Amino acid sequence: MANLSAWDQEWLRVQRELRESVGVEVINEVNEPAFAENSHNEAADLRDEASVDSSLYRKSVRITKIGSQWQTVEPYPFVTGEFYLTPLTDVVWRDPPDFTSLFYTEREERVGKDLRVIDACPFTGAGSFSAIRLRSSGGNPELWFSDHRRGLWRMELDYTTYMDLLRLTKGVFGWQHLFTRAPLGHDEFQTTVKWITRMLDALPRLFPDYDYSPLQERLEARL
Repeated sequence: MANLSAWDQEWLRVQRELRESVGVEVINEVNEPAFAENSHNEAADLRDEASVDSSLYRKSVRITKIGSQWQTVEPYPFVTGEFYLTPLTDVVWRDPPDFTSLFYTEREERVGKDLRVIDACPFTGAGSFSAIRLRSSGGNPELWFSDHRRGLWRMELDYTTYMDLLRLTKGVFGWQHLFTRAPLGHDEFQTTVKWITRMLDALPRLFPDYDYSPLQERLEARL
């Protein structure tokens, strides 16, 4: 593909790592070569009109559609994940996600009007997504996560850090709750903790070039 940014190439490498891993089965993958209609050179204008700091575009893909759905295979602990990225240059012009579900409170619906999805799960249809919150004050937008079953959660992350961690976790379901205020020690989050624990068992063995120790420390601190 021509005109790829370094960050585009990094995400194509993530997809390649998943495909080439002996312990991973890739179920779905997309990386369309078209680029977002608005170029990164327009970042300053977008910042002014859509309240997103132009520095964030360094960690935004330009490829219009890029995503993978995957799962581990034996003998590794069963883990499954998905990511599907939308370029910031498209995100800022899109409509907010649908918040008419009974899973959301009135307050969450109000927050939802400001949200724009950056990462979702269209392959599995799991309904979870991560989004930035566009505010008139501009600057570094808030990050929010919806797992579609327990409502909407603000993450203790910024956009740049989210993208770095998504690259590390490769979209394992539920990893975002390491950085929300979800009570991971409660029974209702046992399944989420199980997925995260399996992730921290399998991924360091499958992808030894990555450092997962900060996530392990984060999990231990949250339980």
